[in-house]
Amino acid sequence: MITFHVIFMSLFTTGIIASTQCDTHINAIRKNATGLQYPCGLPSDDNCCYFKENHFDQSPSGVYKMNSWCSGRLSIVGMYCDTTTANGGWTVIQRRKDGSENFNRPWADYEKGFGDLNGEFWYGLKAMNCLTQTGKWELRVDFEFPNKTRSYLHYNLFRVGNASEEYPLTIGGFTGETPTDPFSTQQPLNGMKFTTYDKDNDKDDSINCADGERGGWWHRACWSINLNYRYKSSGVGFLYLTKQYYNLRWIEMKIHPLNCSPQ
Repeated sequence: MITFHVIFMSLFTTGIIASTQCDTHINAIRKNATGLQYPCGLPSDDNCCYFKENHFDQSPSGVYKMNSWCSGRLSIVGMYCDTTTANGGWTVIQRRKDGSENFNRPWADYEKGFGDLNGEFWYGLKAMNCLTQTGKWELRVDFEFPNKTRSYLHYNLFRVGNASEEYPLTIGGFTGETPTDPFSTQQPLNGMKFTTYDKDNDKDDSINCADGERGGWWHRACWSINLNYRYKSSGVGFLYLTKQYYNLRWIEMKIHPLNCSPQ
């Protein structure tokens, strides 16, 4: 299996692309979106919402290459874009679907990202910080219960802090189909730093919430929601709703700017 690590790759040469070259790129995109090469646009093409709004509006969901600014550097990165859910324009930052990827990983892996962008993956704390630090972003979590019914969580505020702060979570403005908000009920996670088995930042003095193949996550104590918990079909679940824990068959975490409105 080919894995896609979210690493900021070689520096993209800055310059003005001639209009004829732009037309060639756009035409190629329209004819064969699955074979998409570098987008032809401004350096701010750094998320799936901007890309859909400004390049073409009938793009299928999938992995795209685009320009991304981070720490003053312009790089080419791969992103999985969900172009259909709730008008599209979503950058997917995590997916679980079959247990094929190991989420019991150290801090360094969670920081840089791991997995297959077409399969199971974690996009990386560094990349999440890079995307969300510049403005107001929203989070949507789509998921499927073991009985194959689906639901979602939605938040109007989502931001991941920087490395020096150990990537604290800012989240709020809950809406969605679930009766309770697992990020704020029982164990409120707003402001919590990220925790892995080799870096314990949770508030439970008796245990590291990431020990025992539980995966890295933001924890106050263990836990009301942990979407990186080991994948399984029975036993203690990792999503707490209405006084019950649930396991999930499929999860996608996705983000886009709050003012995103691709049509």
